[in-house]
Amino acid sequence: MSTQLVRPLQPQRFEIRCNVADAIVANLAVHIVFFFQRQLDVRALSGAFAQALTNLPIFAGRIAMSRGRMRIRCEGQGVPFTTVSSDCTLRQAIRSASDDAGGWLVDPVNGPTARWGRGPLCKVRVTQLANDATAIGFSWHHAIGDMQTAMHFLNAWVAAAAGRPVTEPLIVEDRAAYLDEHLPADGAREPGVRCLGFAELARSALYLAKDARTQRILNLYFSDDEIARLRDAYGSRVRLSANDVVCAHVSESLMNADPAVDHRSLAIAVNTRKRCGLDPMLVGNILTTLNLELHRGQVAASIAERIRYSVDHFADDHCDMRINQQFLDAAGAWRAARCVSTAFNPNRWNPVVTNWSGFGVYRVRFEDTVPCYVTPLMKLPVAGIGTLMEGADGLGLAFQMSLPPMEFAAISNPGVREHLHRFRGAEDELPHLN
Repeated sequence: MSTQLVRPLQPQRFEIRCNVADAIVANLAVHIVFFFQRQLDVRALSGAFAQALTNLPIFAGRIAMSRGRMRIRCEGQGVPFTTVSSDCTLRQAIRSASDDAGGWLVDPVNGPTARWGRGPLCKVRVTQLANDATAIGFSWHHAIGDMQTAMHFLNAWVAAAAGRPVTEPLIVEDRAAYLDEHLPADGAREPGVRCLGFAELARSALYLAKDARTQRILNLYFSDDEIARLRDAYGSRVRLSANDVVCAHVSESLMNADPAVDHRSLAIAVNTRKRCGLDPMLVGNILTTLNLELHRGQVAASIAERIRYSVDHFADDHCDMRINQQFLDAAGAWRAARCVSTAFNPNRWNPVVTNWSGFGVYRVRFEDTVPCYVTPLMKLPVAGIGTLMEGADGLGLAFQMSLPPMEFAAISNPGVREHLHRFRGAEDELPHLN
């Protein structure tokens, strides 16, 4: 194993003032693994990586506190870039990631450590597998930005490796002020954030220390044909997206998993750039959550229609980024450190779903080779957080969610799985994982 600290070729010195969305995810890191059916040139990868850092130096920065507010200082500090070899085959490595045992494929950023300025905000691990295949584990601190931000960097890395010009991202030094200036005047009337009370803090700390490690990762796969049947079944009155129907379909089963719970709040992450006409190249956490109440007995078709209606009216009725920032600014430094999304409830977990499909993860091309499989590694301390993204070879949708043991066992019951996949055909299997 070898590790080098890769820095931007032309270091820049600047500081970014974080916004409320950055503060909400201040302790979270995101890990994703790309699998290639080719042994990639590590030296070429690291050289191109340094060029990409020159365009997006924020990934080489460090978090700092200044005047009670979280900031990212970019001074070319660098990104640990590790290379290892493994006797595992490509199929074994993919299976490991699917079975929630793929931690060896990433060099994970430590969210809380990085949040207090004691560690890097991005790490890369390139694993040369046994059968001339390669896995690239990419880990970044969520305060840098959302999935669209990560894809700006990955696309810059790909362009640098291919010798093509890099599309310039939009990096603003005061994210909160920029959003206040550019977001529509209307939006949500109530903030989507709140401050945890001390009893809630204690309960959350106890859960992190005692129960978080027992969580299991639910993995579901829906083929394109299966999703088409879901859309036909649930969309008789409204045209629904694949995200609408899969979220609704899984939400119905989650509500049936625990007979003691009559309602939960479904939070769906919404990319505000797209919905509010912001620059698509804007770097940061330019997202917020759309919250919908789930009740026992609600059918999936009704849930899907409510999701679609709320998303279509997001800019006018649900965009709470401006009012959330006002709440954070008025809270003061100590209370702001306890600021969480209203979807977070330490007494009862709520599903929070992020849609990563459509970002182009299967177009991350190195040495004329695209990934055969891409997957997040869900090492999260909070139950209910889930992702949707394309399955192997970019086909269908893969759904992952971190669940407590009881709910995981309930959803994993063969009868429940059969009901979940009642729209599946005999041919609808996940490639590369059989």
